[in-house]
Amino acid sequence: MADVEWRAWVGDAAGEKLGAAFLVTRTRLLTCAHTVHGRDEARVGFPGFAEGLPVKVVRCGDWARAGDPGDVALLELAEPVPLEPAAFADPVRLRTDGTSGRRFGVCGFPRRRDAGERHATVTTDPGWSMQREWWEIRTGAGDVLEEGYSGSAVCDTASGEVIGMVTNAERRSGADRGWMLPITRIRRYWEELDDLLPLPWLTAPARRELRDVLAGVPCGEALRADVAGVAGRPPVEAFRSAWDAVRFVAEGWPEDRLARFLGLLGGRLAEPRRRALGAWTSRHLPASPPPDGTAPASVIVRLERQAFDFDLTVQTWADGAVGASRHVAGVPEKGVRRAVEAAVAEVAPALFGREWMIEFAVPEGWLGKPFEEWHLDSGKNIRMRRYPVVVRDVERLRPDSFRRDQAHHRWRVLAERGRAEPEPVACDTPRRGSHFEDRLEANPHYCVLVYGTRPVKPWLTAALNNGIPVMLWPRTACDDASHDGCRGHRLSGDLASAVRGRPPGDLPRVALELRRKALVAPKDEPHCGRDLTMLWDDPSRLPDPPLAMEA
Repeated sequence: MADVEWRAWVGDAAGEKLGAAFLVTRTRLLTCAHTVHGRDEARVGFPGFAEGLPVKVVRCGDWARAGDPGDVALLELAEPVPLEPAAFADPVRLRTDGTSGRRFGVCGFPRRRDAGERHATVTTDPGWSMQREWWEIRTGAGDVLEEGYSGSAVCDTASGEVIGMVTNAERRSGADRGWMLPITRIRRYWEELDDLLPLPWLTAPARRELRDVLAGVPCGEALRADVAGVAGRPPVEAFRSAWDAVRFVAEGWPEDRLARFLGLLGGRLAEPRRRALGAWTSRHLPASPPPDGTAPASVIVRLERQAFDFDLTVQTWADGAVGASRHVAGVPEKGVRRAVEAAVAEVAPALFGREWMIEFAVPEGWLGKPFEEWHLDSGKNIRMRRYPVVVRDVERLRPDSFRRDQAHHRWRVLAERGRAEPEPVACDTPRRGSHFEDRLEANPHYCVLVYGTRPVKPWLTAALNNGIPVMLWPRTACDDASHDGCRGHRLSGDLASAVRGRPPGDLPRVALELRRKALVAPKDEPHCGRDLTMLWDDPSRLPDPPLAMEA
């Protein structure tokens, strides 16, 4: 095995050994949190090189008691030592290639009369995992794990590369098995470990700079939904930070997905961090491709009702960030259409050549307006219906809105499911009282509602209050005397068939396809794409509000 001068013991001020540790930089060692629990300082020694050096204890994970995850602590030396730190295995290759047929060495410092180190040979495998946190390790013939091995590096006896750290062993005499934290888990709790790993994505300096830009940024519901959209499936485990989410994307998908995710992430950062990420992207990802159909660019029209008029903002939204923008205050109701058409015509050229859509974030009473019939170029009669057009609840764009929070929860359910499962709303659903709202509240898995008739205000309010993210309806009312096989029943069935099984990101284009088919359908026959409104409210697409709206 390669030279292992990086192995060390960790103990108290009196020199009594508590466990093991290993040098990862000239001034830092890794060990188990439980080994130095309750201590702010400790001592370390490198057998044959240096003994009793003082270190500061830095807790990295969430460990508080036996059985907790995150059993990781960092030991910081006041001065660098002239020893070569441990070399690490590639965690990506470790996950894919496994460890079958390989032998690993561990070094412990049990309480023996000679106070020396002890060595053991172990085997392990990613398949021997427990609770997604630990890997089981099994000792070779004649070897045992005992108190004093906690914090030892698990080192490949052939290459000398460290793949993890021993955390505990079975509590019985002659125990032949224990557990380790693989480096794939240690890095979750001490993110700077990524600076030391031979990762295949980006260069080491570029990764380190990106990690510094994102240091301390949490990963909330919206960012988790962004990951699901970029990756095409939701992550199995919650992310501890934005950096945790970045490496999940970087190590599981092609580089273009990382570029797309960083674009979305940038839109969620405050200045100056957003500016720093933009500068990093321009240096290290100069050829980042635009996002595909799972995250189309948009012109987002935001219309807020004021005391006697409207406040209008029209913004482009691409790669998770706001681009061209036009703000018009004091628009009278009769002038809204003209103002919107002029502003959209002004900013939309910034998106030419991309796949893009138009999102109308408007007050509840405006959700049923025929926006797709409005013009992009009235002189040439080019209507907005040539692009996907959807509506959104403008109240959900406000950070203090409970509707927004509810929409986040429902959208997450939809994203994790990965497909639309429409719930029909019958024409004869009770129009008053709490029946409909109770039905929605009792079924948090409802994410896509399909109406066969224009929804009355109590239906719409109930759906918005419960955070329903996707709804489709015709803007005409079903006035059939009987609703057994009525016109609305047929329309809702056709709409449900059109969206069923489609990914959430595809739904605006489904509405576009239905509207196009309705153009050539017989005018005297009902068609589900005629006079169609789609509410599609992805809460991750949250442009910055204009200053007038923040007040």
